[in-house]
Amino acid sequence: MAKMTRKDLLNAPDEFVTTTSTIVKWTKENPLRLAAITTIVVVLITSGIGFYYWKTNRESTAMLAYTAAYNNSQMTLQVIDDYPDTKAGKLSRLRLAGQAYGQNEYTMALNHSQEFISSWGHEDIFYWEGILIMSASYLGLDTMDKAIPLLEECIANSSGNIRDQALFYKAQALIGLNKNDEAMQSLMKISDAYQDIAKISLAQLEQSPGEITDAE
Repeated sequence: MAKMTRKDLLNAPDEFVTTTSTIVKWTKENPLRLAAITTIVVVLITSGIGFYYWKTNRESTAMLAYTAAYNNSQMTLQVIDDYPDTKAGKLSRLRLAGQAYGQNEYTMALNHSQEFISSWGHEDIFYWEGILIMSASYLGLDTMDKAIPLLEECIANSSGNIRDQALFYKAQALIGLNKNDEAMQSLMKISDAYQDIAKISLAQLEQSPGEITDAE
């Protein structure tokens, strides 16, 4: 391979200069196209910034409305109507599910929790709370077999208090299906934080193996 001399290097074409010259030449020959491209780029950038500002402002406004609604179901429903695509709008479904469950309206709680889970999109503490409410609602409706798969998913993928609650609800579902041995196994897996409740249920199972323990 021939060795390049300093003269060869100096005489070699400069790619940057060549490319720049080509661009300059094109812009001189196509001023209208350049103007159109520039306009499109500016519009896209401006639209992106505007949409981001609108989205951020909408999320903030929705969260303020969600906070103000607190335990008022009508105001919470209004948040859903006004801001259905926001985090606050979706969390409002979870709030309504919890409120309905607390009032023993299990079918309504089930519907709200299902809508929340389908719209939330990622598995975090809110998602697992929705799963728990859905499972507890199935227990309230005496459909234990529908609750157990959800609770097993929760036990396998969540942690802390959520997992303990799922283990407890699973035990109640198993008791309802007269599977007391499996229910005892589930109760014994509950952490120390919930052991007092677990011990009460375990004692009831030992005294009355066929008795169904109240989930609440």
